[in-house]
Amino acid sequence: MDSVNTPQVSVIPDAEEKKSIRRRYNKVALVLIINTLLFNGLAWAVRVVLEAAFGEGIWNDFTRVLYSCGMPIIAEVTSIILGIKLLKLDFKPMFTRNGYTGGTVAKLITLSIGLQTAAAFIATAIGAILDLFGLKGETADLSATSSLTANVIMYFYACLLGPVLEELLYRGVVLQSMRKYNERFAIFLSAAVFGLMHQNYQQAILGFLVGIPLAVVTIKSGSIVPAIFTHILLNTLGTVFNCWIQFSAPELFEKIASGDVMTATELITPEALVPIICTFAFRMGFMIAALIVGILVLVKGRNIRKPTPAGKARTMPIFVTAACWWVVFASYAYLNLIDPFI
Repeated sequence: MDSVNTPQVSVIPDAEEKKSIRRRYNKVALVLIINTLLFNGLAWAVRVVLEAAFGEGIWNDFTRVLYSCGMPIIAEVTSIILGIKLLKLDFKPMFTRNGYTGGTVAKLITLSIGLQTAAAFIATAIGAILDLFGLKGETADLSATSSLTANVIMYFYACLLGPVLEELLYRGVVLQSMRKYNERFAIFLSAAVFGLMHQNYQQAILGFLVGIPLAVVTIKSGSIVPAIFTHILLNTLGTVFNCWIQFSAPELFEKIASGDVMTATELITPEALVPIICTFAFRMGFMIAALIVGILVLVKGRNIRKPTPAGKARTMPIFVTAACWWVVFASYAYLNLIDPFI
């Protein structure tokens, strides 16, 4: 029987392969740069044009929500299409119903809600430290408005369309494009950019922590469906609890939303205690459950495969020479660490 000769991959890539890998890494970064430019630059240009044409009186609850939801939709849809074309990705296999079970999704949801709660505690601690220096960062405002139409548009984007588009971009384009040589590197990188794209430290912490299990399950199952479903559920739960507190105690909610937690405690009423206690109990319960699930997964679960020496040589050493990624992180550094505070 003739032996089959299989091609051997050298541990260290040659100059031509390095150039090819670097080009691919730069393409992924270019997609993120385009997304950031559209989300910020186009949004700024549209606002300037609208105010020049109609004056600042154009802004009301409806137009403000339409603008704040429309800009990210344009940015994300454009970036997803560009990523698919530029990186020659096929998303069809990622919508398989195989590779995961209801138990997989339940574990992912438990971990994600628990990490969401942990992120809130971390963000609160950071906020308290920043207050000592007179700093207060801006974050997304998802409080209900007086316009029913505006609320429908805002919550449709926040609870359904936004999670779908974000998963397609970060667990789709970014994760799938970067995982070829080193899955662990791709998981943490996709989680990092997913967090940073929110452009405020509160959601950056949340996005990074939750982005890790979303990416792990996407790789292990071969499907993006569990991540999409979990992301939708997370945003919906957050919206429900926020609205419950907002309508039960409007003044209290306004203080909490503005970051003035110390003053907010003085406004707690019996009506406000019910949603606050229920929210706290729900989140603490899931955080404890997430700790248990996390331990069980680490002990019994099938871990993401370790990168080979050849894989390591094709990730970080080449990644740090991809100029477009330096632009990405410099932009994110400004948008997360400087812009929200000025």
